[in-house]
Amino acid sequence: MTILQNLSNFLKKATNIFIFCCFFTLSLQSSDQIQEYILENRVYEDNYFKKLLHYKGSSSEIDSTNFFISKNGKYDLKEELFETIDALKSGEKDVLCRFPLRVSWLEKTIPNLKEQIKYYECKELNEYKKELEAKHITLVFPSSHINSPASMYGHTFLQLSSKKDAPLLSNALNYAAKTDEKNGLVFAFKGVFGGYEGQYSILPYYEKLKTYNNIEQRDVWEYDLNFNQEEIDVLVLHAWELKDSYADYFFFKENCSYALLWLLEIARPSLELTDNFTFKAIPLDTIKLVEKNGLISGSNYRYSNLKKMKYILNEKIENKDFIDDYINKNLPLNDNLSFDDKISYLDFKIAYTQYLRSEKGTKKDEYVKNYLNILKQRSQYNKPSFFDMQTPTNPLQSHGSARASLYYDTNDSVNFTIKPAYHNIYDLEDGYLQGAYIDFFEFSLQKKKDEDIKVDKITLLKIESFSPRDKIFKPLTWTIDTGYEKFIDDKDSFKINPSFGATFGEEYGFLYTLLDTNAYFLSDNQDYSIGARVGAVTNYFKDIKLGVDYRYAKYDKGFENKKFEAFSTIKLIKDLSLSLKYQNNDLASKQDIFKFGLMFYFVP
Repeated sequence: MTILQNLSNFLKKATNIFIFCCFFTLSLQSSDQIQEYILENRVYEDNYFKKLLHYKGSSSEIDSTNFFISKNGKYDLKEELFETIDALKSGEKDVLCRFPLRVSWLEKTIPNLKEQIKYYECKELNEYKKELEAKHITLVFPSSHINSPASMYGHTFLQLSSKKDAPLLSNALNYAAKTDEKNGLVFAFKGVFGGYEGQYSILPYYEKLKTYNNIEQRDVWEYDLNFNQEEIDVLVLHAWELKDSYADYFFFKENCSYALLWLLEIARPSLELTDNFTFKAIPLDTIKLVEKNGLISGSNYRYSNLKKMKYILNEKIENKDFIDDYINKNLPLNDNLSFDDKISYLDFKIAYTQYLRSEKGTKKDEYVKNYLNILKQRSQYNKPSFFDMQTPTNPLQSHGSARASLYYDTNDSVNFTIKPAYHNIYDLEDGYLQGAYIDFFEFSLQKKKDEDIKVDKITLLKIESFSPRDKIFKPLTWTIDTGYEKFIDDKDSFKINPSFGATFGEEYGFLYTLLDTNAYFLSDNQDYSIGARVGAVTNYFKDIKLGVDYRYAKYDKGFENKKFEAFSTIKLIKDLSLSLKYQNNDLASKQDIFKFGLMFYFVP
């Protein structure tokens, strides 16, 4: 009996060893086949695999090491692919749960790989998908912030919603520089040179809307995207893969809007969006590219709390005599007010109380007490409020962000000017924020009769923030203009021109008055001046913009300069305008000049 038992045990062990050897041999053969297939088909060079890893050229634009399995994954796609497969077989590095979209693509692309993967449950991933339950995607565009240079281009992020008719219950997928920096100049400098980490994040949509609509007082445009459920699921999975990673944030190109294009490309592989931007990716340009690719199915406009207040103040309130006392001195409603004006005063104060909470940092307890008290007063007037604010021009209908201009003037000279960005006082406001002007790197060439072509002017940075004042809001108007230009006797100089003052106006135009200063740095000396600048701009006539500007400067060397300009811009088509200018300059060789030109707008 013992001999038979020993023989039986031996046969069982032999069988197990044989089976193990067979499976091991098959596994080796399968692994060899997988490796052979990858090398033969050069899977690591597949365009979609490159997209999944955010590759441009010879490296990934993602800079954090946790986005890669291989230490050299940022620079070596082949090594990254093989180490990913090895990790899937061994169940190490949590590749299955950390990079579900990458794994799904590998399973579909490489034959027999599924049999080699060590599968296990991904609880956090499943909870993430269940919590989002995304069924609709909207591209959200908070427009420019007039008093913030870093926000004058606007911003974009994605809204992920489960119910189309309940957007405030949805989530926002955002990409932004990770920083608590309060100094605008420091933020701008670091942002230009990649001094911050850019990270993706997901948070409630109403929180983002509150930030832009109420805190930063920016209008918001929402563009519905026509992605199907499969594409939305892919986008959601890739957002998961990016959640703990970062890329160096660059203000001009690798910014909020550019980063979102990667998500859209990966959700719909036929798209090639990021390749369209080499030097700059302005939010408005990315939205137009999305529209050009047929992704937008509809749009919606949300006005800011500030716009609502200005509408009530300028359009709803007839008797404004008591508004300052009521808002700033907290006096009770004046009995001389009409029934409708009392309602408008209350509506204004409700919005203004919210504004103080977000803008001035009113303490929560004080805010709640004041807010509920005003709501209680408003409830005593049994008449609903209606704010019939006109929807502005859709930003999709605006001119291109880059501009090339060709002028001929009565000094018998020709000027050619080109700038990559963005919008200045001569451009029509359609789709842009009135009074918010910013230019970068404008380059101008001039050809005078019997002279060679020469550089006439280079604008490094020019910002003009004409924010109108009224009875309640009194923002500072400011400008800065820096760059190279010709000064007296055509001498080369570097100019710095800051100014500060006030603007008054409304929807169709504004007036401004500024304290104007200049510093010209020449090769042999410097010239400084102080003076005044006044002007007016009107957009009252459709497709026509008119403006005048007068400047007086008293220089430290004792001489004075008076400059006057009148201009008109006439839109011919969306991206082509006729420009007419009259200029008078005391320091010019020919004081009176008329200029005639064409301005062509485009997206480079």
